[in-house]
Amino acid sequence: MFYDDKHGGTALHIHLDPLGGIAGDMFIAAMSNAFPEVKLRIERVIAEANLACVSIAFTTKNDGVLVGTHFQVRNSEHVDSQDHDSSHEHVYAHSLDHSHEDAAHSHPHEHAHEHPHSPDHSHAPEEKPVYENQYAVARNHGHAHRSYKEIRQLLTEAKLPEGVRAHSLNIFRIIGEAEAEVHGVPVDVVSFHEVGGWDSVVDVIGAACAIDYLNGATWSCSSIPKGGGFIRTAHGELPVPPPAVALLLRGFVFHDDGVLGERVTPTGAAILKYLQPSAKLPMSLELKDVGHGFGTKKFPSLSNVLRVLSFARSPVAQQSVAVLNFEIDDMTGEELSISLDNLRATDGVLDVIQSSAYGKKNRVTMSIQVLASVEVHEHIINKILSTTTTLGVRHQITSRTILQREIRPVNIGDNQVRVKVADRPGGAKTAKVDIDDLNAASSNCYDMRKLASAAENNVLKESDDEHN
Repeated sequence: MFYDDKHGGTALHIHLDPLGGIAGDMFIAAMSNAFPEVKLRIERVIAEANLACVSIAFTTKNDGVLVGTHFQVRNSEHVDSQDHDSSHEHVYAHSLDHSHEDAAHSHPHEHAHEHPHSPDHSHAPEEKPVYENQYAVARNHGHAHRSYKEIRQLLTEAKLPEGVRAHSLNIFRIIGEAEAEVHGVPVDVVSFHEVGGWDSVVDVIGAACAIDYLNGATWSCSSIPKGGGFIRTAHGELPVPPPAVALLLRGFVFHDDGVLGERVTPTGAAILKYLQPSAKLPMSLELKDVGHGFGTKKFPSLSNVLRVLSFARSPVAQQSVAVLNFEIDDMTGEELSISLDNLRATDGVLDVIQSSAYGKKNRVTMSIQVLASVEVHEHIINKILSTTTTLGVRHQITSRTILQREIRPVNIGDNQVRVKVADRPGGAKTAKVDIDDLNAASSNCYDMRKLASAAENNVLKESDDEHN
């Protein structure tokens, strides 16, 4: 039996700090170290899922610098599949490895391909550092091959909580689509080495357990270590980060700390892609917990850990925002309406406000104020100058105090509407239904008010029940 023991992370912000990098097992270990309840939930979900040949272990690890948790999947599938014929034609997608190397699993075989990671290490006859990777050894070691369709079927039929199942399927979808794009094939044709192994399936399920437990939390992530060198794969030597990982992490900020090797695995990259963390920590946070998740690989100059920082979100937060002002006195109402609607639809625009005024020569003027994210305000200014007739834009960066809020879908009869719930100081909550959803679900003002009242009351009651 599954229990609805979600933390209800709506008051939490989780920051990921990939000091050593990020892999699926490191994410599980770090989350379990920060939240002991996550460890218990993963153990229970894996046990009740009745996955063949699988057992998991959480152990305490001390590398002499930091103390944290190490997560490991043990299974006998690798032993049973040693005679698998590797000559079949497959699209061999990149494997979802543990801790950046094959040795992270409890395999019954040894790997004699350890390479020092100092930049001056020589590799004859080439002058480039090359790191052995399970992408290549998967076929030789008999790892299970499963297609993307088979993995989806496995997760769909497994005895999993629905939230965990949904997160797991979405993470695997992200991986499958990236591999399909890299190889130029339909996603259903992609066949995996390690993705098909129980160990990697458990990695994704475990990560999904943690994400589901912290349902409603917000996420951020520090810059990601790029790593370096090359890895040997079934496709030959590939640069670090390998193609699928680079594809998944487009838009993320990287840094080069000088430590070579593969620092982000496909599983880790897919988790980041799925969470869509912001690049900066919000303001006004109270640090609650810290967790360290160790990988197996050892680096000469730093701990191979993913650090998790858990913060309590204040109902009131400070935020920097760009305020853009300009006036228009020579556009028709229709022209201005189209321009402002386009502005409102632009990423990074928070609000567009207009009011009428009198300008020079007593001309009727529309005064426009745009609130925008600081990161994109220059792009917004250029769009204003190119889509309206104004000759200039005044702009400033200022601070604003905002309440924490979230959007919740609510079903009222046959209609689903979105409701914005705000946390007020002192613990009170207020709710406001989305007017566009109301308009689509109602035919007159009376019905709109009735539906809005029911939706807002339902959301507030659910919030009260969650906190009681």
